[in-house]
Amino acid sequence: MFFRKKSPDIFERLEQEASDELRLLDDLGPQQFGTEHLMELHAKVCEQITLQQRHQRISLSIGAAGAGWVLLGGIAFLMGFQILTIIAFGLAVASFATFLGLLLFSAQRFQTIGHLNHTRHSIEDELRSRRDKQRERTGDW
Repeated sequence: MFFRKKSPDIFERLEQEASDELRLLDDLGPQQFGTEHLMELHAKVCEQITLQQRHQRISLSIGAAGAGWVLLGGIAFLMGFQILTIIAFGLAVASFATFLGLLLFSAQRFQTIGHLNHTRHSIEDELRSRRDKQRERTGDW
């Protein structure tokens, strides 16, 4: 009868953690992955960086719009337009709440930009070292 949030099954949680390849990459290091897999992970990390940057731009635009609404509300208050003042400050509050919500959503969904960049650089370094080793081997012939 009552709707309860189903507690996550331990096996489902373990499966989700095991399928999180980026976390596995952090734990094991890029040396433990094949070259093709590293290239796929690199594309995945670059995609997450792009998505995070897009979310940041959108949230900053909404935050800037909130500041604009505050400015409009202040001007309307000084000019004596009470309804416009109420509407502008209401929209400012809504904009700032949306801004904070998007920031929290982005922080929860993505890792920090520094962590993603570090992961990307570690993959690139490993791929470069493999390329250099391959060149050394073919150069020895």
